[in-house]
Amino acid sequence: MLQEENEYNKKDEVPDPEEFRYLHPIEDDGDTLEPFDDETENRQINAEDPADMLHWAQQFQISGEELKMAITINGTSVRDIKRFLSG
Repeated sequence: MLQEENEYNKKDEVPDPEEFRYLHPIEDDGDTLEPFDDETENRQINAEDPADMLHWAQQFQISGEELKMAITINGTSVRDIKRFLSG
């Protein structure tokens, strides 16, 4: 067991961070929101209408609770919420 521990402590077996990043890249999720036309970005989400909340939660690919949180933080503007979720 002690010999195994010593093998893992060798400096030449420590992976190179750059090689690790190359082999295991972190994917950018900036493009996960589906694009939609600019006319819809100018509208407001009706937070009192369950159908509207469901529609926009599906559009943003988030839960209804996450949409409520985004509205609480950013207001009901589709553009502002989209910017918040993308950033």
